[in-house]
Amino acid sequence: MKRTLFLVAALVVFATGASAVTLTVVSDKTTYNIGETITLSVNGQSDPGQTSFGIFGRLEFDGSLVNISGNTQKLIGTAGSGWNKSTIETFDTNAAGTNTAGAETFDQVNGGGGTQTATDPISTVTLIAQAAGVVNVVWNTASGSGFELNFFGLSSGPGASFTIVAIPEPSTVALLGLGLIGLTVSGRRRS
Repeated sequence: MKRTLFLVAALVVFATGASAVTLTVVSDKTTYNIGETITLSVNGQSDPGQTSFGIFGRLEFDGSLVNISGNTQKLIGTAGSGWNKSTIETFDTNAAGTNTAGAETFDQVNGGGGTQTATDPISTVTLIAQAAGVVNVVWNTASGSGFELNFFGLSSGPGASFTIVAIPEPSTVALLGLGLIGLTVSGRRRS
């Protein structure tokens, strides 16, 4: 009986001590047409009372399929709580045959260590669909890169993916329509 009570007490202590920091990326749709605007919302929550001296996150994706329209971040703490937002940047390179693009989603510091009070979304990235394909959005987690994810100690998180489809040109649709009309007219003449 004592052993069972000790085991239950140990599990309760472990469960209450487990970190519940979460970070997700959500696109407003799963399929887009070329030319449409794509909005990625970054949602994150730290444990109540958990402090951090700084948070940083950069999303990366295929720059040949999308163009970056903009990125914004919300101050993670209340005004006057010590949190300061740094400028967040975007990049689009074509080095060594790759076309990697990315957008910083948050870059904030708190010299004395601070807690999170902001609600979701904490950041938004806006893209424009440029070419057909599947876009995988991932966090930069490369250790030592200077851009690796750090959100209240969280160093990895799920990304998002969405599909961009090509819509037929109006002339193609018009030719298809004329062909169907022609088939209908020729079928009536034979009857």
